[in-house]
Amino acid sequence: MAYLPPVMLETHTSWFDILLTVLHEHAESDPYEEYREMAQRLIQHFMAHGRSFTDGYQKECVHLRMYPNEAADTIWLLLLSLSGHYSADKNYHADLQSYRKNNE
Repeated sequence: MAYLPPVMLETHTSWFDILLTVLHEHAESDPYEEYREMAQRLIQHFMAHGRSFTDGYQKECVHLRMYPNEAADTIWLLLLSLSGHYSADKNYHADLQSYRKNNE
């Protein structure tokens, strides 16, 4: 039996198209070669291993499987693409310790 990567993402085709658009932008114009190569690897992986399906609401979707490092790279590139559009409204990291203590 084949081993499936543990991270699964099912998304509507429009969101998949946006994800690939962001990755293509990084692959073509990111100033850092490391990020260009990261985006190229992810594009190749998603195109080779993504599977189309129709969900219970008859909407076209894409099923992706990835390893944790691929998921982390995807999140990293998405965050980089958003960094110029948003500014943090609070230092959330400062509340990490107290949040954890209050919610244990």
